[in-house]
Amino acid sequence: MPRPRRSPATPASPALSRGRAAADLVADLIAQMRDGRLPPGALVSSGPALSKQYGISYQTVVRALNELVERGWLVRQQGRGTFVAPRPPMEASGPGEAARATILLALDPQALVRGRFGYPIAEALDEALTHAGLRVRYAPLSEAGETALLEELSSGGGGVSLLVGLDRPAFLARARARCPLLPMLAVHGAPDGFGTVRTPGCDALLVDDEPGARRAAERLMEAGLKRLAYLGGPEDDPRAQARYEGFRKAARDRGARVEAPVWAGGWDEPSGRAAAPDLLDRLALPAGVFCGNDRLACGLYEAAAARGLRIPQALSVIGFDDNEIAARLAPPLSTLRIDRAAYGRRAAGLIAARLAQPARPPQRESVAVEWVERGSVGEREGGAQKSKK
Repeated sequence: MPRPRRSPATPASPALSRGRAAADLVADLIAQMRDGRLPPGALVSSGPALSKQYGISYQTVVRALNELVERGWLVRQQGRGTFVAPRPPMEASGPGEAARATILLALDPQALVRGRFGYPIAEALDEALTHAGLRVRYAPLSEAGETALLEELSSGGGGVSLLVGLDRPAFLARARARCPLLPMLAVHGAPDGFGTVRTPGCDALLVDDEPGARRAAERLMEAGLKRLAYLGGPEDDPRAQARYEGFRKAARDRGARVEAPVWAGGWDEPSGRAAAPDLLDRLALPAGVFCGNDRLACGLYEAAAARGLRIPQALSVIGFDDNEIAARLAPPLSTLRIDRAAYGRRAAGLIAARLAQPARPPQRESVAVEWVERGSVGEREGGAQKSKK
């Protein structure tokens, strides 16, 4: 696959003042992003290339690029480079736009990376809101960025009409305390009854974590598997807890037993690969494992292969999310699908309703998950026929 072509930055002048070099580079790159010379999604020239092009030190370039990432103008993708963000940050508002309602989307910077969980949600939300004539601004949040944004919101800066937190419940709770009159929507926050962060007064759109997890347990038991286990994300993540509880309760209701859960340090493949040996060491085979998401399942696949364990002959595996990686695994991963584009459109509908009826009571809605059968669940003797629903 060819690498994306870099969009060369054009220096504003042959040499930049040494004392102002980083600030001048930041200003010049922002100007190029505003006027289209560096369009959304463009791959920015590398640090050494910019250093040579502008006649400044590499360390100065790094400081400038770090600032632009921090402010939401650029997004880093590990192993690929630094890209112009799909949408400019809130500070990019230009003249003539004040009459349009502004929706501020606060999210993890990784949600702006294609292939990450939040990307299609943000993309569909952006498209629906833009189509409705609303203005969308992104606020990729680091710890320092959260503090600065809270200060700006509490002072009334940015002309924000509604704040959306995509997988940012703790930030929304702080924003709610600072800006109690600002309408807010929590997307993909803590499931009801799990976690300690609460955002009263906010609209909320969640995933049906527990019902989806119940379906995973039922599918493994339909296959005749009696030994079940759960590989979850971080133990303090309420979604990881909700999925475990749904899985455990469904198994208990049908007389099956789930081994003590194994919690990974994150939601990615390396976290799953690191946590998997603990799970495999305690599990008598054949067995069925429900993973808190597809990336954890990918890590489990790798750990199982390293031990010579075949899927699904020795180990049946089910994921959650239906990430694009699921269909590429060997065998392809059976999983619970979150229609993330529909998720984003549902969020846009809640936003439109809130803007139309500011005084209506807070709404709390959920998005159902859909079972996707592939090839990672093996049928044991005495199991029911493979489910297609």
